[in-house]
Amino acid sequence: WDAAYKRELQTFQDIGDTGEIWFGEESMVRIIRWLEKHKVPFDSSVLDIGTGNGVLLVELVGILQSL
Repeated sequence: WDAAYKRELQTFQDIGDTGEIWFGEESMVRIIRWLEKHKVPFDSSVLDIGTGNGVLLVELVGILQSL
């Protein structure tokens, strides 16, 4: 796994490719919709454990920056 993570990180640094969305884009969209529906405060802490390569967190930051 170390080599796989190292390769993904290098690819991101080289060309900005975030890699595969491990659980599918629709899962990510459902989580974002749930957060919005339940009015989770924007300054809430988020613990992202074992959910893939962090694309969801990148998307959440993008949403916050666009506000």
